[in-house]
Amino acid sequence: VILDAGCGPGYSSELIIKEFKPRELFAFDIMQEEVELAKQRRLPMNIFVGDVTDIKLPSESFDAVFIFCVLHHIPEWCRAIKEINRVLKPGGVFSVEEPDKVTLDKSERYLKIYHPKESRFEWPEFTKSLKESGFRVAGSRKIYLGFIKSFICIKSLSTS
Repeated sequence: VILDAGCGPGYSSELIIKEFKPRELFAFDIMQEEVELAKQRRLPMNIFVGDVTDIKLPSESFDAVFIFCVLHHIPEWCRAIKEINRVLKPGGVFSVEEPDKVTLDKSERYLKIYHPKESRFEWPEFTKSLKESGFRVAGSRKIYLGFIKSFICIKSLSTS
């Protein structure tokens, strides 16, 4: 059972279905218009409008959660990571891809692409938040010419 948090128009959901063939896929986005676009794809998933900082789903429901370049839009990104941990089963996998503050600062300066300044983080800060939220970072690597970093995290098996 997989969750696609911040699914946008459903491209990521389609990839998840193709690559992992989940028994069940849940997907949400905070923007109603994005959810409507995703619904038009007619994918076999449960899709709804939702907020990654307050996921309206039961604790320990998912085997895996995917987030593709969403957290850098959210001022309360640390709270979102804690919420992802809450809905993941112990031993569950959290896959996340994000740009860091340096990349976002450069995209604003050179490309005039703007993101909330309060949502920007540097890699040590991001990694620290993952660990403090109960994840073990199993691996990470820079992707997309080094502008984005991909993390594979595992939720702790114990609650202590």
